[in-house]
Amino acid sequence: MTMQMSSPCGSAPTRATAGSAAVPDARARVVGCGAEAVFRIPADFESVLHARKQVVHAARKWGPLDEAALGDLELCTAEIVANAVEHTGEVSVVRVSRTTRGVRVEVADTRPQLPEPAAPSSDGESGRGLLLVDALAAEWGAHTTAAGKTVWFEIAAAPQSTGSAVVRQAERYALGQPAAA
Repeated sequence: MTMQMSSPCGSAPTRATAGSAAVPDARARVVGCGAEAVFRIPADFESVLHARKQVVHAARKWGPLDEAALGDLELCTAEIVANAVEHTGEVSVVRVSRTTRGVRVEVADTRPQLPEPAAPSSDGESGRGLLLVDALAAEWGAHTTAAGKTVWFEIAAAPQSTGSAVVRQAERYALGQPAAA
């Protein structure tokens, strides 16, 4: 049984099925309330594109990541969502949230088996996703849940200049000295 409901923020339609919470669909524009957005993704590879766009849109709205980090966020999201679509064949739930360090993405699915990075074959077309996530994410992991598992990763924001460093840089500029590396 599926029923339409309004989202908690009033911005996107949601669906609730028997035994599940109301969660917006990925194809709806979801930016979440405050610093979190949650949406469902159907078990088809077209959903990977929608999930990537939603996650990057939310992170861009919150502003903690530069363009390079947004690219890493988009790639890691695509890999984790594609794994959920490929290995479960069922609807998954994506949660993206702003953290004190950057942005965290969680993908919950119904398969309890935890992912393990494996060395891909040299001529294989798959098997590199978790290696990419491991290389790009500040942290990543997975844990089992009552309904299956959640795979998550965090992309850290670039460190901001401290006040004293900004003052020193301004002083060098005022004195015509080159900026420190």
